[in-house]
Amino acid sequence: MKYLHFWMALVYLLAVGFPAYLAIRHSNCEAQFLKKSYDTNNFANNGAIKEAEFWKSISAQHHFLGPIIKHFFSPTLNKLFKIPTPEVAQTELDQIPVFLQQAKAESATALVWSLALLGISLVYFGLTFVTRYKTQADPLFALTIISAAFLVMGILAPAMVIIVSPNTPIFPRFILHYQIRSIFGVISELYLSSYWFVAVCLTVFSVLIPFTKAGLTLFVLESRSSSRKLKIANFLHDISKWSMADVFVAAILLSNFAVRANKSTQADLFLGFYYFLGYCLLSMAATTWLQYKVRRGR
Repeated sequence: MKYLHFWMALVYLLAVGFPAYLAIRHSNCEAQFLKKSYDTNNFANNGAIKEAEFWKSISAQHHFLGPIIKHFFSPTLNKLFKIPTPEVAQTELDQIPVFLQQAKAESATALVWSLALLGISLVYFGLTFVTRYKTQADPLFALTIISAAFLVMGILAPAMVIIVSPNTPIFPRFILHYQIRSIFGVISELYLSSYWFVAVCLTVFSVLIPFTKAGLTLFVLESRSSSRKLKIANFLHDISKWSMADVFVAAILLSNFAVRANKSTQADLFLGFYYFLGYCLLSMAATTWLQYKVRRGR
């Protein structure tokens, strides 16, 4: 019974591995379908429809000069702005509702697997809490394991999408620019773009320190030295001030509200953000709980 909590933690990690993988996978698929819809809803396709309406209006007003003007100016404009034919543009634009419906279906599937992961986590924590006296299991141990699982989800799953979609009186609403990002994706792009200092800082403060905190928390719970426990608990409290996880979440929230204030932009939070937020809350709770236990000598 002494090491039963280790086996319970292992079983939990194995149990949540499959729903976590599927939740991330379907969330990424949702992002890909949204990307297809954004790529299709561009200036060229919308411009082709608007141009066709314009030439139709000109031809109706000027039966003789309209076709001549179109013949001279239309090829040049289409080549300059890479505008396809109206038929091709309309065919592509008609696919947008299909992409959005597929993205919605993937989002619903990701939510189902996410709820399964949350359910398994609650069962694991509840079982640990109920059987803590018989099995010597520590609910704080379970809370730390769950927070680490949430951290992995928060890093890998898409976290936020920002869309720039100007609404002009001449052209219909189209997607000018968009970004779908996960924490892992942001860090990877920083490395690929040679922004080494920022990339290393984000890696250390938003990834390595959180995992270090989780590992040290588990170490303290298994240590028998009271002085060592107190030193590590105080150290965990100190490095919490240097963790960028909470700051990262706050920055995403602030940018989300700031973007929403502009009518031409839209920001939506994805699955990864909510798991990263969940990790931050669980991590703060675990650190506070650990200090309380160590100082009480329990």
